[in-house]
Amino acid sequence: MKTTFARKALLSAAISAALLPIAMSASAAPDRHEGPRHAGPDMRAELYERAGIDADTREALKQAGIEHHEAIEELNANFREQRQEILGEDGMAALERARHELREERVNALVDKWELSAEDREAFNAARESFKEGAEALKAQDFESDEQRHDAWRELMTSSRDQMANILDEQQMRELKHALMPGHDQGPRGHGERHPHEHGKRHAPEA
Repeated sequence: MKTTFARKALLSAAISAALLPIAMSASAAPDRHEGPRHAGPDMRAELYERAGIDADTREALKQAGIEHHEAIEELNANFREQRQEILGEDGMAALERARHELREERVNALVDKWELSAEDREAFNAARESFKEGAEALKAQDFESDEQRHDAWRELMTSSRDQMANILDEQQMRELKHALMPGHDQGPRGHGERHPHEHGKRHAPEA
């Protein structure tokens, strides 16, 4: 097992990306409704303060963000309905099975290539199963707020990241990311068959 703190810190971003191709956007993050998309509440408030943005303008930005989010959610819902109508239940089920099989084949091929020790391979499989079980539990869980949902996903990601950091090196994490997210490096449109407007609630990631 590789457990050095420095190595875990260096791999943090890569592991998060590999385990979370779509996870955090599976929940409607509360920060997205109020201006700078990637700033937390405290940083956002500081940015507004430094920029001299008054309270009325901040509220207008917040409302605009909410309206934007609602419009995107409506587009997502319409697309999901259209996809369901086109494929039908059997087609949707077949597509999901094919996606799962392809992902498993890619990951299994990588693990074979890496020639992990029996101990590391067992730990890798256990980490994946733990993440899947946690993701399924979160998808089925009702939350009182988007913030609670966001925090729950973040906690799951942190736990999964720490487990993987003890097993894989940086190159292996890049290869795992590519296997789970083929086309991710091709830019905003490199997301497989996902609709370009489908940025609202999505399926949880599967490591």
